[in-house]
Amino acid sequence: MARKASNSMSSRLTRFETIAGWLYLPFYLIILNLLLQLANEKLSLGMSALTINIAYFAINLAATLLIFHGFLRQSYFGGSFWNFVQAVVLGFALYYAGTWVLQFALTKLAPGFTIYNNETVGSLISDNEYIMMAVTIILAPVIEETLVSTLMHNWQYFLLYPAGKVLLSCIPYLPASVALAWTYEKAGTIWAPITLHALINALSFGLLQLNF
Repeated sequence: MARKASNSMSSRLTRFETIAGWLYLPFYLIILNLLLQLANEKLSLGMSALTINIAYFAINLAATLLIFHGFLRQSYFGGSFWNFVQAVVLGFALYYAGTWVLQFALTKLAPGFTIYNNETVGSLISDNEYIMMAVTIILAPVIEETLVSTLMHNWQYFLLYPAGKVLLSCIPYLPASVALAWTYEKAGTIWAPITLHALINALSFGLLQLNF
């Protein structure tokens, strides 16, 4: 959950937004996906995995904009344009430095480990790359930075794969979590980590396309 930034000029979550956000979180993480799967099965809707994914993100985006519309109306650049740019650039550098270090360590300590979310996204890209581009670069950053990020990417895989392997799959997301949180604190506006998240996803999207 996004918390108030150190920059006094930035917007803060209201009490309503905080409570509503926490109440919505289980629906976002678990309930909505189960409802979509159930509706698809019981009503014989014939939705593909890609269609379900689009519906999931569309509903979550609508809910995020409804609950946090006041919070998201804060100034895009916060108190300073150059501070915003610096925060995004340094956050980007922090993310890739941390990612390189962790991936190097993991290849030595756990060769052949799998990032399950990358496999899922890659298969969806093969279904329709343009829709997935919009989802991963435009929709996902707004939703995930306003609510949560790492938990969203990994919780469901604990139901499908051994816990130890899923935990290894979570580790590569740690640099992003640190970089995005630092960028928010540095810039004093939620739009800084949203922008950084979009840039990271855009680059990751391109790399995944090379692999699938």
